[in-house]
Amino acid sequence: MTGTSPAERPRRHLAFLPYPSYGHTMPVIAVLSELVARGHRVTCFASEEFAERVRATGAEVRLYEPPLSTASPPEVIDADESARSALRLLESSTAVMPAIEAAFADGPPDAVVYDTTLWLTGRLLAAGWERPRVQVSPTFISNEHFNLSDECNEFAGEIDPKHPALAEFAARLTELVTGSGLPEEAQAELFHGHEEFTVAFLPKEFQFSAGTFDARHAFVGPTVGQRREDHAWTPPADGRPVLLVSLGTTIHGRPDFFRDCARAFADSPWHVVMALGSRVDPADLGPLPPNVEAHSWVPLSAVLAHTSVFLCQSGMGSIMESLHKGVPMVVVPHHPEQKVNAKRLAQLGLAETVRPEDASVEALQAAVTRVCEDSGMRERAQEMRRHIHAAGGAARAADVIEDRLSTRSLEHS
Repeated sequence: MTGTSPAERPRRHLAFLPYPSYGHTMPVIAVLSELVARGHRVTCFASEEFAERVRATGAEVRLYEPPLSTASPPEVIDADESARSALRLLESSTAVMPAIEAAFADGPPDAVVYDTTLWLTGRLLAAGWERPRVQVSPTFISNEHFNLSDECNEFAGEIDPKHPALAEFAARLTELVTGSGLPEEAQAELFHGHEEFTVAFLPKEFQFSAGTFDARHAFVGPTVGQRREDHAWTPPADGRPVLLVSLGTTIHGRPDFFRDCARAFADSPWHVVMALGSRVDPADLGPLPPNVEAHSWVPLSAVLAHTSVFLCQSGMGSIMESLHKGVPMVVVPHHPEQKVNAKRLAQLGLAETVRPEDASVEALQAAVTRVCEDSGMRERAQEMRRHIHAAGGAARAADVIEDRLSTRSLEHS
């Protein structure tokens, strides 16, 4: 901390560049609200999907041009897809730079806060404007002791070093950096990010190799409990335990999975709530047992407050929502990053994993029953809940961003 009170800190203009997908943008929303409430001016880039949510925080909304693609990933992510997706992301994330620069033609912001998927964009803009920068991440962060990409490659498969997409990625990255007009030492920093300051939206206790991360990394936990959009949900009057089922926002075009869940828990002691997402119509499921309800959308936080077990795909957003309420999980991970998440959940004893190919009616029934009956797992989930609530959330994220501004201002005064 800088030793100054919030009232003494100058009001600044902050540029936010979240990646416009649900798991990346939603953790930022409460931070925008907090910074605006403290008197800062915030300009946040977004897609049409999130424009109203951003505007409701009091931040100024600018749309990414050209729009950043957030199409759902393919069903199978192998080494070939990993190589190609890295190149696509580099191209799309840097293509928005001219429009962002044009938005600040009258003068650059005082700092750039950017999602980890826009790492080069954020670094280039901040370096060109000679402004401090802060990276935000909704998932695990990497250092010399833990590398998320390497962990994902264990599940996707090692990428051939001679893959043409990798060669094109390297050439394009070199072109962008050397063409930046920055001094050589600044160009090296663009590659390596030694001065990176990162805010991670998970508690430090959930991070791999947590003890190896220094003061340049702030683990503020999720901001799910500070959103202003929660709506009521009424639990069953008969007192049945609640099982919540969701495949998140990237893997939810699977009506067969939800039908299997409905069959698995029909005539069971469970009251089942299924959050289907936008690509499955409740009508697609056919008639449901009386103890099963299906919604295109339902407020997860409100349901989780009454939930005994959460059956989900192991996306980090779902995990943090669940642990924020102290709810243990059964996870069915599909993509490599979800499998890395599931690996950490297993290490910490917070969930049981069922492989997608093994997710039969019987396997789901058995896994949910075991988790429900595991008192140790419930206790560990409650302990992680306490860590999450102690991490500080949006208020701490705003604190460390302000402190980063103050520190960098002193360095350059």
